[in-house]
Amino acid sequence: MVKKPDASFDCDIRASFAKAFGAWRRQNNVQLKEIVAGLGISVSTVNSWELGERFPSGEHFQALVNYTGVPPCRLFCIMADKCMPAECQLALLKQSPIPPSVEPPVTL
Repeated sequence: MVKKPDASFDCDIRASFAKAFGAWRRQNNVQLKEIVAGLGISVSTVNSWELGERFPSGEHFQALVNYTGVPPCRLFCIMADKCMPAECQLALLKQSPIPPSVEPPVTL
C-alpha cells in the first residue's frame, strides 16, 4: 500500500533545482552560453531553469547531468554535501543497506 504524502509538506522541486543548478554554475564559473553550446538549447530555456520558471525535460535533464558530471540527486540541493533528496537516500540504502542495529556516524 502506498502512503499518501502529508498534505502539509511543501516541496518546490523547481526552486530546489534552480538554486542548486545556479549554485553549481557560479561555483564552477560556467557561463550560460557555455551550457547552451554544450547542450544545444536556447539561452532562454537554461535561464528559465535557473529562475525556477521551468524544469528541464527528461532528455534535457539527462544531457545536463552528462554535461555537468553532477549526480542527478545533487542537482536538487544547494548544500549537496550536507543534504540529499529522499529518493537518493533510498537509492543509496538499496545499494549498501545499514544494518538496523548500527546507527550511522554523526558528522559535525
